Amino acid sequence: MKKSNVRLRGIALGLAAFCSVTTLSAGLVSGADSASAAPTSVLDDSDRAAGLWYLEAMSMPLAKQEGLTGKGIRIAVVDDGINLKASELQGADITVHGGYCLDRDTGKEVPADSEIAANSQHGTSVVAALVGNGKSRDGGLGATGIVPDAKIDFYATGPVPASGPFDIGKNQACPSNRDQDGSFSGNSWEPAIQDAVRSGAGIVSISMSGAVGFMDKSLAEAASRGVVVVGSADNPGTDSLGAGGFPAAGNGTVAVNAVGSDSNVIGTSAGYEQMVPASATNMAVSAPGVRILSVGPDWGPTIEHGTSYATPLIAGALALVKEKYPDATLYQAVQALIHTTDQNKRQGALQWDNRYGYGIVSVADMLKSDPSTYPNENPLFISSADDPRCKAPDESVSPSSVSDCNWARVPSPQDVAKATPTSSKPSIAPDAQTGAVFPAWLAVAVVSGVVAAILVATAIIVILVRRRARKPNHL
Repeated sequence: MKKSNVRLRGIALGLAAFCSVTTLSAGLVSGADSASAAPTSVLDDSDRAAGLWYLEAMSMPLAKQEGLTGKGIRIAVVDDGINLKASELQGADITVHGGYCLDRDTGKEVPADSEIAANSQHGTSVVAALVGNGKSRDGGLGATGIVPDAKIDFYATGPVPASGPFDIGKNQACPSNRDQDGSFSGNSWEPAIQDAVRSGAGIVSISMSGAVGFMDKSLAEAASRGVVVVGSADNPGTDSLGAGGFPAAGNGTVAVNAVGSDSNVIGTSAGYEQMVPASATNMAVSAPGVRILSVGPDWGPTIEHGTSYATPLIAGALALVKEKYPDATLYQAVQALIHTTDQNKRQGALQWDNRYGYGIVSVADMLKSDPSTYPNENPLFISSADDPRCKAPDESVSPSSVSDCNWARVPSPQDVAKATPTSSKPSIAPDAQTGAVFPAWLAVAVVSGVVAAILVATAIIVILVRRRARKPNHL
């Protein structure tokens, strides 16, 4: 699989804000038609400022005061495409990886970096929530990222259609291979997510939703590497494209719901009050995602809604904790995430429900104390059927195995144990764990080299012995 790498270097200016909206598979509730190139309605300064409410909610003034900008932290983002010419992304450190999606008409790779809104608005908005510089195309307020100095590795899956060709959640619009008979096969999401997990980034943010069939191996490998996957839960009703709910539904994934400034979840929030809100048996946390200042289909500012935009905010929050406490692992940062939510701080103990998860993120409380005091394990990963979360509310006894767990079933502990890093990347991402890590590929290379050397030496000895045996005896 070829990859086209495009770099946009520099220091992202940043206020700290949130943006994102449109959607792919798990976060589309757009204020404008994502497939349209028509100009979005002009937003005045007051509307734009109101769309940045999440900055205060995410305690960004405090983070800024402490000098936390995500510097030195790598985040991998998997999404449809990206427009590196978007005003909000100027100055950001972004590497784009493409070549995963093939055009069914031409057989050529769909460009990962594109100005076609239907191909890249969603991904551009998601990334702007992380590293946006706060300046829109017209020079006014624009989408602002909460970790402007973080390094972003973007993996483009290609465009997701607004309706139509889905097969058990697989995006048939973007096959990844063309066979000898000219037919197409594969799914662009699978290799894109796999490469993101193997990239060396400790955090992988995915605002899409699909079937587990092409994600199970990557989720298992992420767990084996200590990589944290943050995924958007489905939006209410039919506002999420795709089917299946993964990776958010995965065991160990940080599944994210969206809330409005009134702290109500999307679907009941005053900013987007339309239908019964979505829930999930493994919802982890909630974050701002209603009436958010984002990037519109005409590349101007717009207001949007969706779990797609709450998701990068959680990824950014974990990055801020990792930046402040570099000796803590990302699993410990996830521990801090769920233990310091608004709900759990009030109750003094972990509280959970299927809409908010463990509560609404509180970055201020996450940053107050060193998370290395928590166990170095993913608190969202079920390793035993005896875990209370495995038992469904209407069940009196726990299931006999994790494969029947109510919380999440894939990947199982056995899946993770079988997952073996096969790329040339470190076996554990540098951002995911601390301390000296001996890369798996290097270990294999060293062992292989030693074995090869022994074999060569043995062969030489055998040859010499044979030659000596055949040499005539001279008197």
